[in-house]
Parts: sequence; C-alpha cells; structure tokens
Amino acid sequence: MNGVSPSVGAATGAARVLGWGRPWREPAKKLREAHVARGALLLMGSFLLSALLGAFQQALFNARFGAGAEASAFYAATRLPNLLYGLVGGRALFSALIPVLVADERERGPEGVSELTSIVLNALVPAMLLVVLLGELGAPGLVATAIAPGFDDATSQLTAVLTRVMLVQPLILIVASVAIALQNSRNQFALGAISYASHNVALVGGIVLSWLYPPIGVLGPALGFVASGFLQLALVIPGLVGRFEYRFLWRPWDRRLHDVVRSLVPNGLWVGVGYAGAVLDTALASKTSDPAAVAALYNALLLIGLPISLLGKAVGQSGFPALAACAAAGEWRRMRTVTLRTVGTVLLLAVPTAAALIVAGRPLIHVVFEHGRFDSHAADLTDRLLVVYALGLPAYVASEVVARGLIALRDSRTPLLTKTAQLVVRAAATLAILDAVGVVAIPALFAATATLEVLALGAILVARIRHRELAEAV
Repeated sequence: MNGVSPSVGAATGAARVLGWGRPWREPAKKLREAHVARGALLLMGSFLLSALLGAFQQALFNARFGAGAEASAFYAATRLPNLLYGLVGGRALFSALIPVLVADERERGPEGVSELTSIVLNALVPAMLLVVLLGELGAPGLVATAIAPGFDDATSQLTAVLTRVMLVQPLILIVASVAIALQNSRNQFALGAISYASHNVALVGGIVLSWLYPPIGVLGPALGFVASGFLQLALVIPGLVGRFEYRFLWRPWDRRLHDVVRSLVPNGLWVGVGYAGAVLDTALASKTSDPAAVAALYNALLLIGLPISLLGKAVGQSGFPALAACAAAGEWRRMRTVTLRTVGTVLLLAVPTAAALIVAGRPLIHVVFEHGRFDSHAADLTDRLLVVYALGLPAYVASEVVARGLIALRDSRTPLLTKTAQLVVRAAATLAILDAVGVVAIPALFAATATLEVLALGAILVARIRHRELAEAV
C-alpha cells in the first residue's frame, strides 16, 4: 500500500524532469529525453512489480521459516553471491560498459558493438568462474570469520552449504548483465525491466517447493535463488536476436576492453563496498543478543528497498545512457540541468515516502509479514529498524543519481572513495555503540553516514561539471 502512491508520483515527476511534454528545439535531444522518461517508467513499473512479488515471497518465507536459525542462515548465505555479483555484474557492469558501448556505437556502428560485447563476455565469464570456484572452496571459513561469526556451529554449517549452492547464480547473471547493458546502451529497457521481477518469481517457487516437500527445508529457497539467474537470462536473450552476433574473440589486449576494465574495477568496488556493508551489517546483527535481529534487519531492508528502487535506481539507471551521451558530446549545461532537476525531484518524492513508512510501517509489517513463525516480537523489531532506515531515504535515493553523474564523466574513483569512507566510519561507529544501543545502531549509523556521503558527492559533481563548462568557454 505504501509503495503504490510514491511510485505514481515518481513516474510523473521523472517524466516531467526528464523531458515529456517539453518543446525541445533539437529533435535529437527530444528523442533522448523521451527514451529516458520511458525507460524510467518501465523500470519503475518493473521494480514495483518486483517489490510486490518480493513482499509476497517474503510473507511466504516468514510463514514457512520465521526468524529462527534456518532463516538467519539463508539471509547470511545470500551475502557472498550478492557481493560477487555486485563487484562484477549489475550496476557496476552497466556503469562501466554502457559509456564504452555508446562511444563505440558512434565510432564503429553495430558491428563494432557486437565485437566489443563478445570480447567483454569472453573475458568476464572465465574470470567469474574462477572467483566462484574459490568461493565454493572457502565458503565455510568465510562464514565463520566474516559473514556470520556469531552463529553457532550448526547454523554456520548450514549457511556454508547454502552459500555454496547460491554461488552458481552470479556466474549466470554476468551473462544477463552484459545483455542488459547492451540493450540499455541503445535505450531498450523493456526486457531488462521484465527480467528484474524474475528473481522473486523463482524464489516463490523455491519456497513453495519447501512447503510441498518439507524435508528439503531452506534448501528450497536456495534453489529458487539459483533458478532466478537462469530465468533472468532466458528473459533478456530474445532482445539480442537480430541485434547482436556473438563471436569467440579472445583479445585481452583490446583497448576497449581495457577501458571497460579500468572503469569496472572502481565501479565494481563502489557497488561491492555497498554489498560489503550488507555483509558487515549481517555480521554485527548476528552478534547481538536478540535471535530475531538478522531476520528483522533483512525484512526492514526489503521494505526500504522499494522506494530506493523506485525513486533512485530506476531513474538513475534509465537516465545513465543519456548522461553518458551528454558527457561524450560535451553538453555540460544540459547535463547539469538534468542532473539537478532529477535529484530535486527524487528528493521531493522521498520525503513524503519516508514519512509514510514511519507512520504506516507497523500496520504494513503486520499485514505482509506477521504470519506463521514470524511473531509479533520480530515484527516490532522490524518496524523499529524500518523507522530509522526511513530517516535516511532522501540520501539513499539522491546518491543513486549523483554517483551515476560522476560515473558518466568517467570518474568512478570519487564514488568509490566516498563509499569506502562511509563504510569505514559506519563500521567503527557501529562497533562502538552496538552493545549499548543494540541492532538499531546499524540503521542509525547507515542513515547518518549516507547523508554526509551524498552531500559530498553532490558538491563534487556540480564543481566538475562547472569546471568543464568554464574550460570549454575559454
């Protein structure tokens, strides 16, 4: 209920900011703005559908497994696969690959784009395979020392087993990410948007399997997690038919591959630091005395993730190809205007959304999650964490847009440095007050440091664009 109204407002605001209904004189600019607006609407619709399915999936999961050891093991086991995918795929790969694809399309046309995409695929898949194999071997040690050091032996062993199963997923998603990046670089968002909902569809199937065949236990959702990767890949592949010709090209010396890797490393680390923060939060929550802490934290993040996706990720991802095109063409004034208006719009929408979550969060949690083995104590704790997370919502959504503005300028180091500084400060501060404050310290420090981070990023982005404007005017 809380997610629907903000999504409609976000869609309207994004369309207004990004160009619908405005009489641009230049046809190319008008077309570009329309692509961004349509892409934002498609992604918002996809994220909303995914969130609704996610709420249903989480309600099923909570009813089946509650907030006990099995649930905690599953939540912890998702951390390493998500971290690996975040380092190499998803947003990191989009940010690194799309600017190079846009530039290559201008220089070499579709033939060059197919060649570059094949080269990138043939380099990334073997590299990810090696990393996954290392993760399979090191899973027990990683769980015991980094992911969930507070778990007892039985829960730790279960977490390691689930981690090994779920590590297959990022290998599949790397291929899907390259396909989505190629389509997004040409302002084609439909199949990628549809595919995002597949994750929760597959998870629902896994949970249903565990209901139908109880001995499989929490392994059912883990198999659904893996199946989601195959489903997403199957959904995006049709968008390449007739638009992309795969070739087995092994060219580690290719300049364009070097450009992608040079950008992917800081971009991957930027996204990876965010996932590392989630791993850190899980580890800290596992050390608290409340056995429901890990599950409550996961559920609170699920709820705050909906407006972050609708207001920040959808607009940021759909607008990124246009920002990259502005940067490539040297349209600095236009880039600054779109960036500032987009940030202003998502901030205006984030404030009432945060208020709605604070006021109506507890009834929503009762309706969606408080069933079966997920009791009132777990629901109350989830609500307390959600309220604190909601205070930082404006900062979360703004950072999604501002960071992509810097990445469009081929500056991936600044977002990486600020994100790393945010994580270090947050970790130290949380450790200092965790025993006294409890698990609420985790979202409190996250909201505070995220606000400081986005203020620094925004000031740097405006200064960089202004500097380039002045340099060209001389």
